[in-house]
Amino acid sequence: MKENLKKIKLVILLYILLLNFGCSAQTHQKKEFYNYVEKIIAEKEFAFFEISLIKKCNNQYLFGLAKMNYNDNLSNRIKTYHYKGSLIIYDLGEEKDKQIINFFDSFFEKTNQDISNLKKGRQSTIDERILYFVDKKFIPDFNKAHIFMESDCSKSE
Repeated sequence: MKENLKKIKLVILLYILLLNFGCSAQTHQKKEFYNYVEKIIAEKEFAFFEISLIKKCNNQYLFGLAKMNYNDNLSNRIKTYHYKGSLIIYDLGEEKDKQIINFFDSFFEKTNQDISNLKKGRQSTIDERILYFVDKKFIPDFNKAHIFMESDCSKSE
């Protein structure tokens, strides 16, 4: 009986440790993502930021985060978000995968902002950064993102 009680306590303790480790790892992962985004936002004032899917392969996704002043190429299918006072427009294009469509819902505050008031025109300079995710975890390593960008995954899509 005492041995069983010790085993149960050990299992409960391990379970609690795993839960805490998982939560703290996820929190750390999001902090890393937010730190990256905040550096981009702080660099210069722009009208909005545009996110677009560049490449997907299995559980890996590469997005572009571009600083924009003009609405020059947004599709009719978008989602709008706010993050620390900045408007973020996620251009869905022809995407049908709900996992990709809702990808940033857990990262940013969703809004239904009307974007018709954004200036129309050609963006002369596009400053776009990559957002690389594996299993919905942000990977800030440019070299890993570059390797994924160059990889051929057409057989697995």
